[in-house]
Order: sequence, then structure tokens, then C-alpha cells
Amino acid sequence: MTPGARLLSVVEIINDIFLQSVDEHFSSDKVIKNWIRNNRYAGSKDRKDITNNVFGIIKRYFSIDYIQKNNITLGKRSLELTIIYYIFYGGGKTNLISRFNDGPYAIKMTDSINNYIEKISVLNFDKIEFVKCSLPDWLYREFYESFHNNTYKICESLFQESNFDIRVKKGLSRDKIIQKLKNYNISSEKTPLSPVGIRINKRIPINNLIEYKKGLIEVQDEGSQLVSLLCGAKENETIIDLCAGAGGKSLLLADSLNNVKIIATDINLIRLDKIKDRAKRNKVESKINIELNYHNLNTLADRVICDVPCSGSGAWRRRPEEKISLTKNKFVKLIESQRNILDYGASLTKIRGELVYITCSILNKENRSQIDSFLKDNPNFEIVDLKYSWDNITNSKKWFGEEKYCQLLPNIHECDGFFIARLMKTN
Repeated sequence: MTPGARLLSVVEIINDIFLQSVDEHFSSDKVIKNWIRNNRYAGSKDRKDITNNVFGIIKRYFSIDYIQKNNITLGKRSLELTIIYYIFYGGGKTNLISRFNDGPYAIKMTDSINNYIEKISVLNFDKIEFVKCSLPDWLYREFYESFHNNTYKICESLFQESNFDIRVKKGLSRDKIIQKLKNYNISSEKTPLSPVGIRINKRIPINNLIEYKKGLIEVQDEGSQLVSLLCGAKENETIIDLCAGAGGKSLLLADSLNNVKIIATDINLIRLDKIKDRAKRNKVESKINIELNYHNLNTLADRVICDVPCSGSGAWRRRPEEKISLTKNKFVKLIESQRNILDYGASLTKIRGELVYITCSILNKENRSQIDSFLKDNPNFEIVDLKYSWDNITNSKKWFGEEKYCQLLPNIHECDGFFIARLMKTN
């Protein structure tokens, strides 16, 4: 494909994306994969270039949208968004112009397009902080409340490409798996923090690999691996995974412990159902019980894990559309839901047991503030200092902050952003 044909493809995909309702059920990745299936002539370099630019537009959506809404219009939103992205983030004005009239499958340059490019290219919005950070104003204030002068640095890290990490089954050598991957011409290395992770240097479908089919490896971001390990699960415990989703954390815990009973439940039964096949492939199905009746659990557990619904801000590199679908009203409801789940989890926790709170958010209101509020209202719980667990698991000096909980940040830990706190029930 020529650069011009790639530009046209980006415009077409962006148009397909924004013709749909961008909500919590939407996945831009699925739209891109559907385009690739329908355009098999596109080579690997073409696919990478197109994918990177489409994700770039979605990640920078609020910056681009601000410029688009405050200037002249061409009458085609997807083209305007794409032009603005290429000018400011995708190679610049000269590179963009060279892609027009570039063969039969390129967009034709017109006077209106040329005038639009000229007008847009002289704009400067560096002094508008929420635009630089590509956030709506209300959400920028949430970030600033959490990070103050580091806000832009944090937001900038969320524009980067996410990693592709896998977890290795307990007892297997990561070096041997890395060598096996090398036999498939897959370059990889050990994750810097997780002792069970491997980082693959190029995105590839691994579900056809024999190692995956045998349950020797499982796709899981390093951040998710770390918070799973930091849960503090022990042998012979009964564990409730209260928001199990597709079961990533349950699978890791079941693999790492010889004798454990994990009760996995979730209000989303479609996601919960995915655990069955994954557990069977990982050969841990005997350790995981699927509980469909989320609201009526009648078991007290040694450990209750609440990986609650959240803004997903720590994983916006991977799922940037979640930032677009997040509204102020939805954010408020998420805060309420998180506290309700915490309270429910507390009622299921044995005395001397632990309540584990996890989000894939980096915002204080979903993390530190939730824990502070819960502890204030529940004096029979006390926080566990995770610094000791961190040192034992990671052997790393990248511990962030002075608090007893753990906050993973993409710009520091180079993985998805996660928060975890462990609370012991004293009486």
C-alpha cells in the first residue's frame, strides 16, 4: 500500500468507529481487526502503520476534537480528525500533504482540504492544559487532583503503545519459554518486575502456539500479574474473586497455589463463562468454582478479592475508547459501585481474613480516597503494608510513594496502571 492508501484507510476506519456508539461495550480493536479481515492485501507494515495511527487518533481524541470543533469544517468529521492528528502527532504537515494524490487509492487534494490544512497547522494550544492532556475539562481536574504538576507526564505516558505480556505456568523456566518463542521467530524477554512474566516485542496471535494450547502460557499484562501476586493468597485458603471477569487473577492464583478453593463470581455472566475453558486449558479447573449467584453468596472466605469496575484509566494505552465513553455522571456512579462492592466484600470476609481492593485506575478518587473512606467507616479493618510483599515478589526499587497500598503507574513501572490495597478484618 502507498502512504496515500494508508491515509485513506485510516479515514475509513475512523469513520466506521464513530458511526457506532462508543460505550463500555465498544472495542476499537474489533473494528480494526474487521477491517484487516476485509482487506487482506494489506501487508504487515501497512497494518502496523494504519493501526498505530487509528489508535493514536483515539488516544488523542479530546485534543483533536477540541481543535476540530473550534475551527472551520470540511463537512467530513473522520477526515478532519485524521488531518488534525497527522499535523500535530502523526508526522507533520509536509508528511500529510505528500499522502494526498498518492496513486489511485489516495484522497484527492482539493482547495478546501488545502485551506483546512493551512489554517489548522498554525494553531497552538500548548497553554490549554486539558487539551494538551487530551482530556475533557472535568476529567483533567480529576487527574490534576491526583498528580498535580506531574499531570501532563502521566497523561503523556497513556499515549504510548501498550506492552504485550504473557504469564508462564508455575514451575516452568522463563528462559526455556523465551527459547521456544525464539524458535517461532518471536523475540521476547523477561518482564522487569513480575517473576512469572515474559514481554513479547511484537504483537502476534499466540493462541495457535502449542505452548498456549497446553496452558503453559497465558496472556496477562505485567501489572495484572503483579497485583495478583500482591493479593497475598496462601495455601489452604478459601478465596472469593468477587469481580472475576474473564478470570485472569483467579487463574494465576490457582496456578501458583497447590491447595486452594477459589469461588469466582461476577454480575457479568458472559465474561464469567469464559473462565471455564481457560481453567481447563490451564489445568486448574478443580481449584476454581464458578458461582453464578453473585448477590447471594453464603460463604465466608479467608480472602475476598474485589477487582472493581472503574474508569480503566490505567489501561487507556490498551483500551483508549474507554476514556471517550467515560462521562462525569458515569464516573460518579462508578465511585458509588466501588464502595458498594467493598462493603459487600467486607461482609464475606472472615475475622483475621483479608479484603483485597483492586482497580485498573490511577485516579485517587477511585483508589486512595475509597480506602481512606472505607477504613474510617470500618474500624474493624486495618491496612496491610504491601511494601514487604513488593520487595519479596519483585526485588525492585520501583516502589511508588510512602503509603501502604501499591499504585502502579505506566510512566514508572512500564505496565498498565493498577491499584491494590489489602485490608485485614481484625474483629
